[in-house]
Amino acid sequence: MKKLFYALGCAAAVCLAGGCDDDDDLGYQTVSVSFAVSEVGMEGSSAEVGLKLSRAAKEDLKVTVAITSTEVSVSDLVFTPALEDGKLVVSIPTGATTASFRVDKAAGETPEGSMQFLIEAISSTGDYKIGTVNETKLSFSPIVSTGSEMQLEGKAGGSEGDADLKYRNIVYVDLSNNRQVQVYRKTWDLGFYCGDEFRVILNSAYKTLAAGSGKTDFAAVTLEDADAAPSLLGSMMGDSFEKNADDTSGDLAKTVFGEIAADGEVFFVASEDNKTTDGVEDRTLWYKVKVSRSEAGYKVEYGKVGDTSPKVAEIAKDPLCGFIGFSLASGEQVEAQPEAKKWDLSWSYAAAWSTMNSGPMLSFSQDVITINRHSGAAVATVMLGEGETLAQKYQNYTLADAQAAEFEVDADIIGTTWRDPFGKKVKTDRFFVIRDCGGNYYKLQFLSFIEDEGGERGRPEIGYALLK
Repeated sequence: MKKLFYALGCAAAVCLAGGCDDDDDLGYQTVSVSFAVSEVGMEGSSAEVGLKLSRAAKEDLKVTVAITSTEVSVSDLVFTPALEDGKLVVSIPTGATTASFRVDKAAGETPEGSMQFLIEAISSTGDYKIGTVNETKLSFSPIVSTGSEMQLEGKAGGSEGDADLKYRNIVYVDLSNNRQVQVYRKTWDLGFYCGDEFRVILNSAYKTLAAGSGKTDFAAVTLEDADAAPSLLGSMMGDSFEKNADDTSGDLAKTVFGEIAADGEVFFVASEDNKTTDGVEDRTLWYKVKVSRSEAGYKVEYGKVGDTSPKVAEIAKDPLCGFIGFSLASGEQVEAQPEAKKWDLSWSYAAAWSTMNSGPMLSFSQDVITINRHSGAAVATVMLGEGETLAQKYQNYTLADAQAAEFEVDADIIGTTWRDPFGKKVKTDRFFVIRDCGGNYYKLQFLSFIEDEGGERGRPEIGYALLK
């Protein structure tokens, strides 16, 4: 699968508006290169240290990173890329907005303490500059972030003419570790729950929809049955859409597949890339899928609508995971999400409710925020009172305020409520409080997500601070 990871953040203090960087005075052609985080914690035996660009690189770059101080010997570590004269040279290809280097503990070594890095030089200086976050600290133990500013890297790959470019990844955010994990949204169709229940979810980010066939015999389900099933085109379909999509709240009792039985029903499943040909629905492209319980977890029988003999996959539950992803195209299990407790919220393209002039409407939308309901995350929405400013309310909000707030656990409680669907700007009349999967309280606000706000579509910015 395609999976990209690096730790993100900014200066130790959280900015209340705009950006932490001093790039507001940059000319259109100037690009800044910064560390993505001011502090990185090592969990296990390795850590990725991220770099970010304010805009995509216009040429291949090499960034020289020096070690300015260290409490451990470099001989206790393995660097990728390898050190050259005591320094790292990180390559950034044309079109990229991020890069990273990796630090591993050498075999048998248990380093303690920290190491400080500095961006020393960029190979091309004409249209590039070193940004304000030019130093970062690597701690050889996990950290609990006190707060940061983070740019979510949803946009990746492709060409500027590719409509998918701006929402290519599902971005999972772990607030306490200043970290995000990016998963290409089309990597998986179905997610298999690893908790006590037997449940299957549809990948909303891939526009995956499903409909029951009413039969349990895989071979007996035919194209004629598919032709009689509801449309799985999936854009804005009212009641039909709601019946073919999982409930956006994340309630596992409201999934299309329902509770998985010992002998499951055959469902028709279609994702974005197997729904239409030349804009006309082609049901021969659909999959038919039968999921049954097995001793270790799930048995999956699947194939195209015209197949009489199924392909078979066994998916065992993993106690570290919330859900295990499965691709119907490749027949492979994939990491649909980070480990269950290692993300608090996600940003992606997904099905979401919006309030329109005609009333609530369910449709697939960009820039949807989902919380990790199944691992304990919860949200409170803080609205501004009369005469209050966002900066004032956010700055003065305390842990006591958070502990007295009313928290909600629906996965889509933030959803699209953080942005204006018409003006397409961040709403400035609210911020949010996240109770993360570790029980920490963070106040969270959205800073920008479009060019008019100094942002970039597909790379929204958030700011958050630990309440203590």
